[in-house]
Amino acid sequence: MGCLQVRRWLSFLPAAFVVYLLLHYLVYQPDLSTPPQSPMIDEGLPRTNDTPVGVAGGSRSLQSGPRVLPPLTPQEVSAATAPSEEPPPAEASPGGRRPDAANGTSALPGVTTNQLVAASVSGGAVPASSSTKVASSPSSSSSSVVPASRTSNAAPVAPSQPQPQPQGPVRPVVIQGTGSEVQPKQAVTKKTLVLKKTSVVSSSVSSPSLAINFLKGRQKLGERYESGFSVPHEELCPDNGRELKVLVLITSAPDHQKHRTAVRQTWGHFGVRRDVVLAFMVGRTLNADIQASLDQENDLYGDIVQANFMDHYSNLTLKTISMFEWVKTYCSESHFILKTDDDMFINMPLLLSFVESKSSEQRVLYGRMAKGWKPVRNKKSKYYIDASTYSRTRYPDFLTGPAYLFTGDVVEDIYRKTLDTTFFPLEDVLVTGIVGESLRLRRVGDSRFRNEKIKLTDTCGLLKTISIHMVKYEEQFDIYKRTLDGKAKCKVG
Repeated sequence: MGCLQVRRWLSFLPAAFVVYLLLHYLVYQPDLSTPPQSPMIDEGLPRTNDTPVGVAGGSRSLQSGPRVLPPLTPQEVSAATAPSEEPPPAEASPGGRRPDAANGTSALPGVTTNQLVAASVSGGAVPASSSTKVASSPSSSSSSVVPASRTSNAAPVAPSQPQPQPQGPVRPVVIQGTGSEVQPKQAVTKKTLVLKKTSVVSSSVSSPSLAINFLKGRQKLGERYESGFSVPHEELCPDNGRELKVLVLITSAPDHQKHRTAVRQTWGHFGVRRDVVLAFMVGRTLNADIQASLDQENDLYGDIVQANFMDHYSNLTLKTISMFEWVKTYCSESHFILKTDDDMFINMPLLLSFVESKSSEQRVLYGRMAKGWKPVRNKKSKYYIDASTYSRTRYPDFLTGPAYLFTGDVVEDIYRKTLDTTFFPLEDVLVTGIVGESLRLRRVGDSRFRNEKIKLTDTCGLLKTISIHMVKYEEQFDIYKRTLDGKAKCKVG
């Protein structure tokens, strides 16, 4: 009987052992989600009291409950991810965005936008290179996820709906220090990447104000100008000026017959050449006698172009713009045009030599350069300009009006732009300065354009000068003889 009882009790031993194992497993449940830490990871982690950051230290007892990783504080994240010194922030680009946005990268150094998006969608870790360090915030409802369609011209945009709070433990920091990636302690239901907000200041600098913006008049020049010509003389420019070396247009007043005669009999005699054309530009006059004399002179010489505007000193700008209209209409293929006055002496041999040396130049004006000139505020001066007409304290660089040379490819642009510009009485300031600056035309000063009265007995100086101003009737013949009689011995430099 005793032997039978012992055998019966022994038969219960396997079942009791199984029950013991089950109870032991239920009471002392192991943490299967955490693989054993490797020495390589411990070496690569920053330590606090010899314990890796983000890893709970000490032994776990039955009363301590399941092991839950505490969320990382910003200080711990900074200690784990920041280098010893904070790098300076990247400067903003002219477009008002971070430079890394143009390259398709995120605000986190070393991590591309596509990698961030992939990590956000999949809930996995951000792929890291050997120098990548990324921190994720424990919980942030205002954090923004970089959209996959972000382009170089787009700034990070926060979503319209707030992000839900992450449920459960938060994935710890992912650190790459030794080539190994720290494994997460527990699974996370949703991962939100946080992009650090950076205030961006646009570095674009506004261009300086153009002088055209300081014209304060209300009337456009085109509203005052009457286009067309009562006596056009289109025959003066055969083949639209295709074979010309230079076209010389001389502004004159209807009653300046003596000035025109002096020019024709001196330096204007070069107009007999087939590659040179000279013409005088005048406006209308209400004086019947002057008009009759002008018609008679025109019948004799056929070189006076009469426009439709009223001829007056205050309309000198209209006279100049009529010159551009005539060139545009009848001589548009002339490569060089010289604008000058009837009280000027032009050294034609030197001018022809000058244009030959500049035959390949385009969109340029030559003359005497006026730099930094101020408007005359004295009401007694004929050059008086009040602040209500032009408010700037200085004019733009311009070529003085008695004589300036320009290429034919600027005629159309200057004509149209000037008509659309506020009227201004000083034609050289307006055309070569204000409009020239607005059109970004090249204006070149040359010392051979004197545009001033000089000592007429200086024969050597006359031979080196293209244009001389304020020359009287009798002085035209004296200068012409001194410079063109072939007896001068000075070298022309």
